[in-house]
Amino acid sequence: MSYLLIKKALKPTEIILKSQKDFIASASHELKSPLAVILASAEKLKQLQIDNVEFKKSVKILDKECMRMSKLVRDMLLLVSSDAKSWALCKNTINIDTLLISLYEAYEPICINKKICLCFEISETSYPNFCADEERLFQILTIYMENAIHHSIDNKQIEIKTEVTAKHIIFFVIDHGKGIPKDDKPYIFNRFYCADKSRTDKSNFGLGLSIADELAKMMNGKVDCKDTDGGGATFFVTLPLK
Repeated sequence: MSYLLIKKALKPTEIILKSQKDFIASASHELKSPLAVILASAEKLKQLQIDNVEFKKSVKILDKECMRMSKLVRDMLLLVSSDAKSWALCKNTINIDTLLISLYEAYEPICINKKICLCFEISETSYPNFCADEERLFQILTIYMENAIHHSIDNKQIEIKTEVTAKHIIFFVIDHGKGIPKDDKPYIFNRFYCADKSRTDKSNFGLGLSIADELAKMMNGKVDCKDTDGGGATFFVTLPLK
């Protein structure tokens, strides 16, 4: 009897949550087409040879905001796929050295531009055979990298490391930036959660880390974070070797 009463009491909440998920799914799909048109139009405007400072400034802002909105829609669609359990894994044997080098090469120019020192460690011994979805793993690490760059300070360092245990491999992205307040740590992997409520930069919608969490769970892994010695945050993902 008590089970039925609890189930009945929770029914309105379940309906609201389903409505929210349905709305996000519909809105994300509906935004794709007009956004594609705006992006194409912005690209054409960039190609026009108009020597006007205000025009160039406006086109630059338009392009930046379009890319920001495109990322939001893409992230929302990923979460919709997760809720629908429609994500597919493509597992294969991963060359970890190549994966880390690719990650480093992708973000080295950005770090140089932002005066951040990016370094990574490759194991002196051979990595064990590791089978996972390389694209999904790379996506988790890019989310960590973007988060680290966003919160890093000039002339500080970001490190990419790995650790192998008997049953797991752990990928670390370590920054020496602002760190995460203690009260925020339990919630940072929640959807739409933004730890820094006062920031004026709205390029982050609080979806990236929640996507990393969903991707790791798909591969029977786990995401987590801890304080970096001396200040900053260390994000890591633990995945099974078998």
